[in-house]
Amino acid sequence: MTDKAPSGPRVTDIYVDGDACPVREEIYRVATRLRLNVFVVSNGSRPIRPPGTANVSMILVGDSADAADDWIAEHISSVDVCVTSDIPLA
Repeated sequence: MTDKAPSGPRVTDIYVDGDACPVREEIYRVATRLRLNVFVVSNGSRPIRPPGTANVSMILVGDSADAADDWIAEHISSVDVCVTSDIPLA
């Protein structure tokens, strides 16, 4: 017998390319309503004000042009959603 609880389907997370996303506020509202986690990934080239909700995490990566894209690509899974206007990442 195992002590491990059965795992159900994984919940979708939303990854936001903070440097290339014009709809962050809308994402925050929808994610809060659906109880989804949001990861806003940025290289710090633009100031981004976090919404102050527990489901939104701000991730600051290195300052290279593709650092946010690379971080998202390394962490996202097939059930997650990425929001960006950056065509190579999309």
